[in-house]
Amino acid sequence: MANDFVHLNVHTEYSLLNNYNPMEKLIEKAKELNFKAMAITDYNNMYGVIDFYKRCKKNSIKPIIGCELTLSYSNDEFYNIILLAKNNLGYKNLCKLVSNLYVVENRNREFITFDELEKYSKNLILIVGSKRSFIRKCLYSEDILSAKNEILNFKSLFNREDLFLELNFHFEENDELMMNRYLEFANEVNIETVVTNDVHYLENTDFNLFKIARCISKGVLLSELKEDNFTQAEYFLKSEEEMLKIFSTLEDSMYNTKMIAQRCNVEFDFSTYHLPEYKVPDGVSTKEDYLHSLIIEGMKKRYENLTDEIKKRLNYEFSVINKMGFTDYFLIVWDFVNFAKKNKIPVGPGRGSGANSIVAYCLEITDIDPIEYDLIFERFLNPERVSMPDFDIDFCNERREEVIDYVIKKYGKNHVSQIITFGTMKPRAAVRDIGRVLGYKLSTVDKVAKLIPNNLDVTFKNALRDSLELKKLYDEDINIKKLINISEKFEKFHRHISIHAAGIVITKEELTEYIPLSKSGENIVTQFNMIELEELGLLKMDFLGLRTLTVIDDTIKLVKKNYNRDIDIEKIPLNDKNVLNLFKTADTIGIFQFESTGMRLFLKDLKADNFDELVAANSLFRPGPMNQIPNYIKNKKNPSGIRYLDKRLEKYLKSTYGIIVYQEQVMQIARELAGYTWGQADNLRKAIGKKHMDIMEYNRKIFIYGLDNLDGSIKIKGCIRNGVDEKLAQNIFDLIVEFGNYAFNKSHSACYSLNAYRTAYLKYYYPLEYMVCLLNSVINYERQFFLYFQEIKRMGIKILLPSVNFSFYKISTENKCMRVGFSQIKGFNKLLAKDIIEARKAGKFKNFKEFLERLKDSKNMSLISIENLIKSGAFDEIEKNRIEILNSCETLFTQIVSKSKNELSGQLSLISSDFMQEKFVESKNFSKDDTLEFEKDVLGFYISAHPLDSYKEYIKSKNSMKLIDLKVLDKGIYKVIVYVNSVKTRKSKKNKTLKIINVEDFSSSIELLNVKDLDINKGKIYEISVKVTVNSFGNTNFTIIDADEIYDIYIKKLYIKLDSLDYDTKKKLGEFSEKYNGENQVILYISSNHKTLKLENKFDLRNENLLVELEDNFGKDCFYIS
Repeated sequence: MANDFVHLNVHTEYSLLNNYNPMEKLIEKAKELNFKAMAITDYNNMYGVIDFYKRCKKNSIKPIIGCELTLSYSNDEFYNIILLAKNNLGYKNLCKLVSNLYVVENRNREFITFDELEKYSKNLILIVGSKRSFIRKCLYSEDILSAKNEILNFKSLFNREDLFLELNFHFEENDELMMNRYLEFANEVNIETVVTNDVHYLENTDFNLFKIARCISKGVLLSELKEDNFTQAEYFLKSEEEMLKIFSTLEDSMYNTKMIAQRCNVEFDFSTYHLPEYKVPDGVSTKEDYLHSLIIEGMKKRYENLTDEIKKRLNYEFSVINKMGFTDYFLIVWDFVNFAKKNKIPVGPGRGSGANSIVAYCLEITDIDPIEYDLIFERFLNPERVSMPDFDIDFCNERREEVIDYVIKKYGKNHVSQIITFGTMKPRAAVRDIGRVLGYKLSTVDKVAKLIPNNLDVTFKNALRDSLELKKLYDEDINIKKLINISEKFEKFHRHISIHAAGIVITKEELTEYIPLSKSGENIVTQFNMIELEELGLLKMDFLGLRTLTVIDDTIKLVKKNYNRDIDIEKIPLNDKNVLNLFKTADTIGIFQFESTGMRLFLKDLKADNFDELVAANSLFRPGPMNQIPNYIKNKKNPSGIRYLDKRLEKYLKSTYGIIVYQEQVMQIARELAGYTWGQADNLRKAIGKKHMDIMEYNRKIFIYGLDNLDGSIKIKGCIRNGVDEKLAQNIFDLIVEFGNYAFNKSHSACYSLNAYRTAYLKYYYPLEYMVCLLNSVINYERQFFLYFQEIKRMGIKILLPSVNFSFYKISTENKCMRVGFSQIKGFNKLLAKDIIEARKAGKFKNFKEFLERLKDSKNMSLISIENLIKSGAFDEIEKNRIEILNSCETLFTQIVSKSKNELSGQLSLISSDFMQEKFVESKNFSKDDTLEFEKDVLGFYISAHPLDSYKEYIKSKNSMKLIDLKVLDKGIYKVIVYVNSVKTRKSKKNKTLKIINVEDFSSSIELLNVKDLDINKGKIYEISVKVTVNSFGNTNFTIIDADEIYDIYIKKLYIKLDSLDYDTKKKLGEFSEKYNGENQVILYISSNHKTLKLENKFDLRNENLLVELEDNFGKDCFYIS
């Protein structure tokens, strides 16, 4: 009986919290138990099929593709069946059935019908009788007739050799009884039986983990779980010996598992592409001819002077594209990009390696000329390594869906789908899930979770190594140890599905001819992930939404509206000195990918002279290549000091000042010095990126010594045969490995630098329009909004308060100023904004009462929204006293709305007809401080003024750090001058009370930790010493070390009137300077010659003795303070 048993009912982690069977461990266990074949039968899905298939193949286990599906019965009952695919046709039918669980409309749960099963039953094996089956229910209740009818129904769909009754035994109550009934029934209806173990976990010791997974799924505590089907720890991956021991008298049923396995032969083809066919226009003979005509047409647009180099490159790329079978691919991409551009949907200049193709450039898929920027086609499409080309296209964020809809309509909704992604359990989430199920206190779970570093690649192993506090808890608290140990078992465990942010798959035949479909929310998605779809040869495209493209497009439209001026952003000069000067001076807040503090510091040192240097800067300012920034800047300042290992390197590295910045440069060096073809050079680049030592050493030998074919001919020449000294070749290879590990894709950097340049162009020439559109794009992102709002202030753009007569929902331009929109008012309803805009079409509002009268029928108006309008200053143009209308607002609002409702309902109003003629109760208007606080409260920022405005000169003289810069600085102690927005308290992990001080300056806002409990109060201005620290998790903390309040007197100036400035007067002023040295500026007015002088030294006006001595020496009226 050796190797006569095969598990045919196995549920993996892809059943999503319905079991505990991590895929990797499952296959390892199957190999350990010497199984030669195994089936996957996840509940109502095929999510794990490709993963399962590849792992099985790798471990010499035959994969059997199946699924346990829910079948609907006429009495609205639902029971399960198991289907196994006999071959690839069976796999296709299984895909269709599993897809029907989700894609058929008007179903409130997942199921298939008998009609659907009949339609797609060919080439499938049916196994019935599990504990979740209709037959078991019938046999348990001794309803033999119904059970027989069930089998008759199945026999009408399946041949006798494709229909089996499932036997399993888990030592649970009634198992022996049911086994006897099953065997009797099988004889009666003449059906073969097959043994399974309904595998839900790996080992019998994993029973508790299985129950925990079920609890997470059900949202219940482990102590509350009620399981009718799984009461014993027997649903694990049993060995053949264990199964034989249970079913020793059922050798035929055991053997049937092997026989079924032999008949199931699904093979996935990972080497064939299934690209959709592009339908060419009538009159065009072939798609190759059509592509060629489009290229020629685009070539004439792109190039005025057609050089031999351009023609040669185009012919080469065109031949490679056709030879590799990607003509349809290029036409498909051209088609939807062309649709977008024709419909004025902004498209990015390129992304990734697609811009390396001159064909893509001529087709206007990309906007970077690969000839001009020395981009290598093989970096995109390598004829020596057959793989699908990959165009990732950026579209305007707000109109991306229009392009996707176009693709769906063109190729059919059954041919286009979004792509699935799987959410897996990361350490923090696992601790929270497991802690909740085990009934741990929320505070305990939260404490443990927060001690785990919040890094993308964090593991429990790394967390216990890096967090000393977590390790201490783990070692000292047995309950914490249990929580972490169990949570670690679920690390990377599949938990839920979601949708890939940009991925779309397009197929030649209907999707279900290749893959099963599922549903995420209301969206149809593939059941295989993006990588698996590509492996199956399906066309995957990334339709990305890029906010920057929306901002650029909105700015161009606003410029047209304001100035009737058209901007062709694709034709702006890339050598504009004004635009480049923005980068040189690091005036790049709001510039795509160039606005971070670190990047701006780099730009100040770099002082980029041309667009190429911006491309290099974009590539260098990333983890890894950052280390080369000092060398790059040094070499730029002193190019004569650059030394090349070989003179042939100069032509490839001169543009980047002797530094390998781009992957393309690695390829160029390999081709020039070692005789690689472009395709071979691309393979080398890819190998370097993988960083495997054995692969690296293999490539080192080839690079230095070359590689010959079996017939002795040269395949790769190598450096030595190309005239390079062996030691020098070793050094050059070390160089390209060192730099190549982080070298960036030049084409991507060039495309995104072009985006940056375009935003800089708009910021320089149309600052108002650009910044308004930029602000509107980040309305819901508080940090960025604040940053850009402060930048607008810095740029000197006048900002107008919200206005009921002039504001729109979004921020707008008005008379060369920026008008704040209704969207910025706290709690403001978008529909109310629409009502206000509609109402004022009949004329501007004249006063507050009239405003309420005209808006009284709005269903979207509330008292709080009107009060916030008042506080924001939206009525300032028609009502000069905010406090008067605010004090009368509730009464007026209630009366007018009540009157309106009475009129609508036909009731008599008891409101006096003179009421509307009454005046507001006279009140003194808000103080400046109150006005600012209201603006901050309802708008989130200050407009009419800033609490620090009066202190600008003082702050400048102190040379303090800006908060925006403080956020990115390394650890240290820095001084800032800030206004205190709020003082709050909260509990620490150790239950200590912490004071959190929210402060802001002109650049940003930030929370500071007041551990010393210093006397810091809301609404005051302080000079604060802040200690910046970075913990082991990479989180930055800001702690107050010291704080000095800055008083109004600090910013006052002392004016002294003198008859003359003789020797004795100078001497006396010098004595005062030493004696009363301080922060206040001193201005002298000499009446004899009417001159005004500013003293270099400052006095301390807080010292009253200074004023007394001034009077004693220069007279009673000799000075004043302002």
